[in-house]
Amino acid sequence: MGDFFQGYTASALRSILVLLLLLPIAVACRQLQPIDWRKNGIYIGGMFVASLFTWGPLYYAVLHAGVGISLSIAYASIIIGSFVFGKLFARERFTKDKAIAACLGIIGLALIFTPSTAHFGWLALVGALVSGLSSGANTVLAKQIRYNSTQSTIVLWVASVAANIIMALVLNEHLPDIGWHIEWVYLVLFAVASVIASWALVRGVKLIDAGAAGILGLLEIVFGVLFGMVLFHEHPSAAAMIGVAVIILAAAIPYVKDYNTKRGTLG
Repeated sequence: MGDFFQGYTASALRSILVLLLLLPIAVACRQLQPIDWRKNGIYIGGMFVASLFTWGPLYYAVLHAGVGISLSIAYASIIIGSFVFGKLFARERFTKDKAIAACLGIIGLALIFTPSTAHFGWLALVGALVSGLSSGANTVLAKQIRYNSTQSTIVLWVASVAANIIMALVLNEHLPDIGWHIEWVYLVLFAVASVIASWALVRGVKLIDAGAAGILGLLEIVFGVLFGMVLFHEHPSAAAMIGVAVIILAAAIPYVKDYNTKRGTLG
């Protein structure tokens, strides 16, 4: 997509496309319920506030600090945010297994992304930090909403539409050119992937702790490396491949703990 779209504008348009794809499915499957503002209003408001600070700061960080360091800080912050907000809003426990998994995940991120870092400013790093914490907050808030996974996902994207449109107007971002541009195709594909990813995330946090989901979310980096190898013939360094292995190990720890608790012994 390059710089065809500006940050908040791209996120607003993607959020609108996600809703256009998701709403007919929800209606057909009878997954929509009336909004209960008394029980869910505080969580929906929290989603809106968190969405104000999710995409824009990360976009700024990537432009001014580079992809490597920005994503490292953002994903580490997602883990931290998931644990902190999970403790505050969902009363989740921060166990030894989660601590070990979180540390391993951050080490894996460092191994993958540190070689790609360049000169950067502290404001960009703060932007990546804020974005990650906001994403962690959204994950926990989606867990707390008392709806099925489909409607919770829709509420999340409605909050994203409202927040990103407001920020795009505040920052006076320009609208992209309308026409047969390949960037629009990429945006639609991005929206399709976002429908699947966001529903799976919300469904997951309804079943497991948000902190564990944050660690499992690091597998996005693993698949990013693998897709780069398969689709773009990239050749990651030995350190990056070790980082991939460490993240896979980190992601396995919460699952093994949960499996042992519910079903018996696995390792």
